[in-house]
Amino acid sequence: MTNRSIDTNAPAVYLCQVGPFISCGACCGLYNVIDPSLERLEAMLRRRTRWFADVPRTVAGVDDFKARVEAAEPQTRPFPEFHHCPYLGMIEDSGCRVGCLLHPLAKGNNGVDWRGLSFYGGMACRTYFCPSVRHLPAHWLTAVRQSMDHWYLHGLIVTERRLLEAFFMELERRIGRPIDTADFSAGGQAAELFNRFAALKTGWPFRRADAPGAGNYFFEDGLYPRPDVWRADSAIPASPFEVILSELDSGFASKADLKAAEERIEAIIDSLAKQLIQQ
Repeated sequence: MTNRSIDTNAPAVYLCQVGPFISCGACCGLYNVIDPSLERLEAMLRRRTRWFADVPRTVAGVDDFKARVEAAEPQTRPFPEFHHCPYLGMIEDSGCRVGCLLHPLAKGNNGVDWRGLSFYGGMACRTYFCPSVRHLPAHWLTAVRQSMDHWYLHGLIVTERRLLEAFFMELERRIGRPIDTADFSAGGQAAELFNRFAALKTGWPFRRADAPGAGNYFFEDGLYPRPDVWRADSAIPASPFEVILSELDSGFASKADLKAAEERIEAIIDSLAKQLIQQ
């Protein structure tokens, strides 16, 4: 993988609430559950939203809701020190997406901001942005924002700073230019191919046995560093996609497995590069 400096001087791109069906709850620990599948998360969020609709908007009422959620749901976490917020629910307006039940604009709150009762407090909820927003260039983030069509995959991929960096650097190396935000129009072929790449997060068959699952710990405090690619023996070579494989929590028992993984990644990047060159 070619290394080069990354221009991050452009304004940050807002990725938290993008559209009627696209949002991110990753920094609130959304995916830090034993089963982070779409079906399980959606059922969990809808149940919380139903329950919260009947909660008195008082300190005691909000605290009681938290206790009810934590009693009803498993509290084992892949990342034990990464807080999972019990106040994550569904925003159901013109669409349906993950969001904060304590937000002043949430249904039933009448403009009152209850986020001060959350674990991190209202200030953190209002001001924190993930490392991707702080470190990746705006044209990459805009491409991601324009490509995604559902909150689930959006939240899984936007926090993967190093994975996105490796992907876009390799793509730009192949097409011989920086990508343009117009390359990734919503519903277009490039956006579809990017979604295929992002979906590797959910169904990656080469994930090592001790990996924490589809979610990741993206706070850059060294608490849960992502390990290098696991190999059963030293005869399995390094890969031109080493960073991507590492960020997908990969492990390989054989050269054949590594080759199969590389072919999956190559097929997506090659198809996308050809698409952008032809445009």
